[in-house]
Amino acid sequence: MLFKTNKETNFNELLKGSSISFLLKLVGMLFGYMAMLFVTNNFGAETWGLHSLCFTILGILTLIPKFGFDNSLVRIITELNINKSKEIYNVLKKVIIISLVTSITVILVTLIFSDYLVEHLIKSNEIKPLVKIICFAIIPTVVLTIISGYFQAIKNITKHVLFQTTAVNILFFILLVTFYVLKIAMPVFKVYFISIAITSIFSVIYFINTLRHKSLINNRSKKAEIYSFKRIISISSPMLLSTSFALLMGWSDVIIISFYNTTSEIGIYDSALKLSTLSGIFLIAVNSIATPKFVEFFSNKDFDGLKETVQKSTKLIFYTTTPILLILVLFSSRILSYFGEEFVAGSFALIVLCISRFVNAISGSVGYIMQMTDQQKTYQNVIIIAFFINLILNLVLIPLYGINGAAIASSTAMIFWNITLVFIIKMKLGFWTIITFKL
Repeated sequence: MLFKTNKETNFNELLKGSSISFLLKLVGMLFGYMAMLFVTNNFGAETWGLHSLCFTILGILTLIPKFGFDNSLVRIITELNINKSKEIYNVLKKVIIISLVTSITVILVTLIFSDYLVEHLIKSNEIKPLVKIICFAIIPTVVLTIISGYFQAIKNITKHVLFQTTAVNILFFILLVTFYVLKIAMPVFKVYFISIAITSIFSVIYFINTLRHKSLINNRSKKAEIYSFKRIISISSPMLLSTSFALLMGWSDVIIISFYNTTSEIGIYDSALKLSTLSGIFLIAVNSIATPKFVEFFSNKDFDGLKETVQKSTKLIFYTTTPILLILVLFSSRILSYFGEEFVAGSFALIVLCISRFVNAISGSVGYIMQMTDQQKTYQNVIIIAFFINLILNLVLIPLYGINGAAIASSTAMIFWNITLVFIIKMKLGFWTIITFKL
């Protein structure tokens, strides 16, 4: 009876936390899509394509400064909370030092070699005036990553989702409309930078007040270090690599398209890609609350509880994601036409991307499970292989089929890593993450 009660409590916590995360994430995504609609309808696909390229470069430049802390912090702080440790402040201080040092290094290197990067790697002169703005956006982006990761670890899902993307997207849309009405000419990505900067300032103020309230600043651990710099880097490094290669898979499409196609086609592809990720809102919502629970069950060696949580979270993801994917597939052309008639060219790409998102949904939270159960190095290796599959297919298919080739390459890589991880988790942990139905 006690076991059943615990299972019901865990499921209720998962459902409640996921609902809060979903609502906030939904608001953030809606404002994000409203911003995209506003830009594409008022300035065209080319302007959105340039913004997407800037956003992609920012993502690449922040990979090392983030250092996988968006995932490793969840694991480390959750473990410290389980053991009632007072060392959370020391861990946060070390994480911030690592991120700031690497951020400054990346900024300096990028500014010194900016001409070479633009002329020989990116090959887009339109982006040259925006390189400095991209560099200025690195530190606030990294700050938001660390702070949102901390709030996820302590299960403050509202603040986690708010500082992760929602606040930035809301502010981005408001500023876009405001500047347009006031006739203030400004690059779209500069408006995005202002949104990140303002949000990061508010997040830091709230973060410091939270630490003071929890007495983490004044009551620092006097015991021997549990998490030294070396140990933090050791845990975070595989997560850095796996996260980097996973993100590079998505960004490599945009970068390679920029080599062979126009900025307008980048905008069309990015719109299809963002629409396909709309289904991922539920995956993100469930993972926001489920990820710390994976750590709790694994740390306590409660594999029955882990299995129960994983399988129920997969069903939640499947039932909430599938209807959205069906709508996107059945009405792909009509939905894309709202961004402008030129965007209808991305309908095939959208359908292909939705197929891979469906496989992602039925597979469950495989990536988070691997990283929260001491399998981060195995996960890293699978993601690296998937990245090279994606890269090779992009180089072959994009010159032949343009954005449709990019969609096929991206989808193939995503399906590969999801199915592979489903089988690895079965071998390592003894249960299937993939959704099953009792007949």
